[in-house]
Amino acid sequence: MAKDPSKTEKATPRRRQKAREEGQVLKSQDVPVAVSLIVISLSLIFYLPFTFRKLKEYFYYVFSQFTSPNISMFILTSSYVFLVLVVPIFILLFLTGILANVMQFGFLLTFKPLVPKLSNLNPVSGIRRIFSIKTAFETVKGSLKLLVAFVVGYYAVKYVLSGFNSLSFIPFYKELEFLGKNSILIFFTFGLLSVPIAGIDYLFRRWEYEENLKMSKQEIKEERKQQEGHPLIKSAIRRRQREIAMKRMMAEVPKADVVITNPTHYAVALKYERGKMHAPKVIAKGMDSVALKIREVAIENGVPVEENPELARTLYESCEIGDYIPEELYRAVARILAKIYRRKGL
Repeated sequence: MAKDPSKTEKATPRRRQKAREEGQVLKSQDVPVAVSLIVISLSLIFYLPFTFRKLKEYFYYVFSQFTSPNISMFILTSSYVFLVLVVPIFILLFLTGILANVMQFGFLLTFKPLVPKLSNLNPVSGIRRIFSIKTAFETVKGSLKLLVAFVVGYYAVKYVLSGFNSLSFIPFYKELEFLGKNSILIFFTFGLLSVPIAGIDYLFRRWEYEENLKMSKQEIKEERKQQEGHPLIKSAIRRRQREIAMKRMMAEVPKADVVITNPTHYAVALKYERGKMHAPKVIAKGMDSVALKIREVAIENGVPVEENPELARTLYESCEIGDYIPEELYRAVARILAKIYRRKGL
């Protein structure tokens, strides 16, 4: 449990995932026991007639072996009867146990809980566990189980013994049927009485689980830092990304047909391929120092630079890189492109 008084905050999703990967899950051992008892009891109600029929056939076969015994056939038949009667019950118990655990914490396969922890060898920790709330709860729960077992066992034995007087007047397989039915009744009674115990145990395990996962505010801050990254690292990554984007954008400026400027505050580079584009496209844009850099690159590569402050600002604010210019600017841009084409003799 979270004995550290600073651990007052609920666990984050990352903390829960990490605990799950280490095998720390919400699990009550009493839930599979209660479910198994009830499932086995209900299944035996339908399985019992088949069992008695098989046992009856088996006993007839055993008695017939007294006259002409066949050891190999006897072993084979006995093994077959054992497998038919016992194995299905074990398989059902196995599947029920798995399902009861999956219902509690889902599918999980990890071997980390099997790794020994040196902290468990600490005698101080051992003494603390002896006088912990968990130990007190386990003591009370164990006493309650013993009480239930004693009461159910007493009345079950009393009921079974009361019917023994009539067993001497019925066939042997009928005696087995009597014992089988009463065994099912005992199992079912134990199962029903185990349900509230399992429910209480599950609620305690859930409280204990949440207490173990609690975090301090500092731990939450550290986790957030790890997930989001250190501010300096994030800043360096963003700066590097901006530099790459800037280089990529500047590499597109020489391909432009015209650069429209403010002249110093804004610069927008446009490209238009007749027959391939339905309108001019913005391939680079920038403000202040970036605008000056776009202008310099354009001049160095012979790209026409046209000063039109209003159009440059409108293009900058209404378009992103890769966008086609809006329809309301077609005419203004077309006049500039036409002038450039005439100048080039196109």
